[in-house]
Amino acid sequence: MKRLFIVRTPLQLFNAFEAKNLFFDVAVKNELLVVYGSDTDLNIIKKMLAEFHDWDRIIFQKFYGLSKKLYAFELKKHFSNECYLDIFTGMIYHIPLHLMNTVSAKNYWLLDDGNETRLIVKNLNEGKYYRKNKSKFFLGINQNPNVLKKLRLFTLYSDLKTNHPILLNDYRMFKQRVDFLEIRKNSCLIIGSNLIGTYLNCENSYLDILKKLKEKYNNLELWYAPHRYISEETLKKIEQIGYLIFKYDCILEVAQMFQGWRFEKYLSIRSTAIDTLKILYGINGYYIRLPKQYFVSESKWQECEEIWSSSDYVYDLNEF
Repeated sequence: MKRLFIVRTPLQLFNAFEAKNLFFDVAVKNELLVVYGSDTDLNIIKKMLAEFHDWDRIIFQKFYGLSKKLYAFELKKHFSNECYLDIFTGMIYHIPLHLMNTVSAKNYWLLDDGNETRLIVKNLNEGKYYRKNKSKFFLGINQNPNVLKKLRLFTLYSDLKTNHPILLNDYRMFKQRVDFLEIRKNSCLIIGSNLIGTYLNCENSYLDILKKLKEKYNNLELWYAPHRYISEETLKKIEQIGYLIFKYDCILEVAQMFQGWRFEKYLSIRSTAIDTLKILYGINGYYIRLPKQYFVSESKWQECEEIWSSSDYVYDLNEF
């Protein structure tokens, strides 16, 4: 018997490892398929695999260039008449959907991948994925979306409203490693997201927000955790405001385990690491609600508003 875990991001790998350990059965082999579209994520995943190891088989599948079209043929050498007890995936398009349609499995599970998970569940509830079959039969690609109706959710988000069965992920396996970590008094971590130009209208807006946070919490030791796609130039400007830069080469969810201590407080505009870190390290985090004028569009502001409204821990920037 076997289980297959399909991941594309470091956070998906982290959640796959938790699921693997929670469902551990000595009679079941665990296989990992790493789908990579950039060297950035692939390098982080490879570093994490040094710590989150013990897989019976690891496969690396490129997803760019010709491989983005020919993956069905490339995967045949790894998946030919395979049968699985479970397939876990943090994404539902392309390779995962193709494999869910071409290999046999008893159960299909969706792994958390931050805000993307909420969007996937929303689209599942609204039936958006079932309106079009994107199969390309001349390339051997089977993208029949009906299999998604069988999805189960392995998630930390207890507030999700859906007809899909939910198994809550309380990270009990990981917490056994970090419950003893010291809490550094008067330390606060600002968690960065990839916001400039995608959600916030410009760099100056983002820096203005960080300046207000610095003024509000000038009695704390303020650290900034950069998103992996932030530019070095922007990061230098953040450091000049007075932030200590929290440098890590894995993912934020495990970085504090490697450094050997915990922050006392977390703040972020929209990173769902706020929710994850609370469960992992037992420290409350707070979202920062922003006024609409900072955003590139009302729809992007509304998307963030939905995140803020679902949390019990929110500060309003207008109140600073």
